[in-house]
Amino acid sequence: MEDEYRSSMGLGEIEISKNVITSIAAVAAMEVEGLVEREDKSGISSVFNRGSSKTVETELEDGHVKINVNIAVKYGFPVHETAENVQDSVRAEVEEMTGLDVSEVNVDVSALAFEGEEGELEDLEEQ
Repeated sequence: MEDEYRSSMGLGEIEISKNVITSIAAVAAMEVEGLVEREDKSGISSVFNRGSSKTVETELEDGHVKINVNIAVKYGFPVHETAENVQDSVRAEVEEMTGLDVSEVNVDVSALAFEGEEGELEDLEEQ
């Protein structure tokens, strides 16, 4: 597994950090409708399941990218369709912004959230 993508074409070398690819994938996923948005302790909004230590992981190998995304979906949105929308969005953005081939986008829907009495979203997660 590699930590960055390197290419030696044209005028010189191009390096794209794995962290950059991970950030692109995370932003693309956050743009999909139906994901739960919440703030963590730092005040940063996220649509990812807070119980996961890694919400977006990327693996680079031979110029191909494999991406794993862990999300939480709002009740009422079709879970399968929402996950497919995440796959499509992540793949399109990473390929467009980096020129790399995305071989896999695996989506783990690990939480479902319901709207409570006060309009706040409550997690219902498997124990």
